[in-house]
Amino acid sequence: MEMIGEARIEASREAVWDALNDPDVLRSSIPGCEEMLRTADNEFTAKVVSKVGPIKARFAGKVTLSNIVPPRSYTLTGEGQGGAAGFVKSDIEVSLEALEQGVTMLRYGVKANIGGKLAQLGSRMIDSAARKAADEFFAVFGSVVAKRAVAAPQAPGAAADPDAAAFMAAVTAPGFSERPEPRSRVAPKSTAESAPRAAAVNDAPSPELMDVWVSQHIKVWIADQIAVVSLNRPDNRNAMTYPMWRAIPGLMRALERNPEVRTIILTGTGEDFCAGADIPEFEKVRADVAQATAYEVAVDACCDAIAGISKPTIAVVKGYCLGGGAHLAMSCDFRYAAASAVFGIPAARLSIIYGVRATQKLCALVGQAQAKRILYSADRFTAPEALRIGFVDHVSGSLGPAVSSSWWAGLWSAADSKVADPMADARTFARKLAANAPLSIAGAKYILTGLSMGPGDLDLQRAEELIAFAAGSEDYREGRKAFAEKRPPGFKGF
Repeated sequence: MEMIGEARIEASREAVWDALNDPDVLRSSIPGCEEMLRTADNEFTAKVVSKVGPIKARFAGKVTLSNIVPPRSYTLTGEGQGGAAGFVKSDIEVSLEALEQGVTMLRYGVKANIGGKLAQLGSRMIDSAARKAADEFFAVFGSVVAKRAVAAPQAPGAAADPDAAAFMAAVTAPGFSERPEPRSRVAPKSTAESAPRAAAVNDAPSPELMDVWVSQHIKVWIADQIAVVSLNRPDNRNAMTYPMWRAIPGLMRALERNPEVRTIILTGTGEDFCAGADIPEFEKVRADVAQATAYEVAVDACCDAIAGISKPTIAVVKGYCLGGGAHLAMSCDFRYAAASAVFGIPAARLSIIYGVRATQKLCALVGQAQAKRILYSADRFTAPEALRIGFVDHVSGSLGPAVSSSWWAGLWSAADSKVADPMADARTFARKLAANAPLSIAGAKYILTGLSMGPGDLDLQRAEELIAFAAGSEDYREGRKAFAEKRPPGFKGF
């Protein structure tokens, strides 16, 4: 018997890992488990009562953990004897992926041999019983882990939001997480540093910008070389306030400097990506021509910072992606959408002209004819339509092509997935990008972005400097050496 599956668990990867290694949690989660005892660091004994069709038996056996990579994965090998009912031997590959700060995707693949009377029942009945048991396990396990995560006490003296302090330190201290000095005569500036920056946006955050973070309107979480930037106004469909537009360029510069970040995902908390600008605040921040001009400068600076950062960016879109939210998504290198996502640019219903740079990005994605239809009509369009016209690159589920970065990814795409999650798909792709040479991606991004934005945006001399720097880098030597040695390269970004 072979079976694969996945479960989305509302808890951190560390919390899920701890629970998977806790015999009490396992005993309460496994259907029919009467006893689960730890006999060694990586060994358990168990007694489980199981019923498959007409056969009911008590199985006693041993469970061993191997190939352990905390807190990411392990192999669980189990052997159980059920007397006359038969025996079960199984290998279960368990993999944990941290989707967001408090969300983990648990994936598993089972290969089992069954003997005795159980083997006579037929594969359909056995598969059905196994699937039912797995569903019951994850329903209980997920609930237990989520409750434990909520109940976990905060360490004495811990900051209310330690990530906020780290972010502010990154923005205010230019030397924070600085990369090692390049070993070439020409050091490539980031594309974010090379891109024009509006004078209205200062490098040092004002108290107003600090309030954006303190109030948690933007959240950042980094794991596995992937930074997840979440717009965090779910009650307002993550509509962007003026301070939020102004805060993001500083955030992008902080992520540019951080060598632990190879890829960036932009998303929204709750049910939506971003419903656009916060229209109710327009009376205060966009009331006249001068304010409207300053506002558009801030929007362009924000989106140019996203488009200009040298690291790959992926927008993960669910729910509404409208107006300014569409500009944010278009500023990313890739857009991964939920099948239920809704897109649109309603500027024509507000007597607003969509900005030049936003319109350039729209035309680069969908072409002039589709851009006219979207801007003139102000109509909303669905994820399948967005995929058809090229506005998005991938729709989760059966509508979009999955990007396989491993045999695990191929295994999941070959089966009916329970969780059609654009974040899971985006992280699979992000891991593939993070494994490639940062200098190659930065150079390609600089050239492609310049070409797509029209004449004058690409500095040919700067492009040649980037190419020369990569050719003289340690990563280029590592790439050739890894190819000769037939192993994956370990790129450092210099």
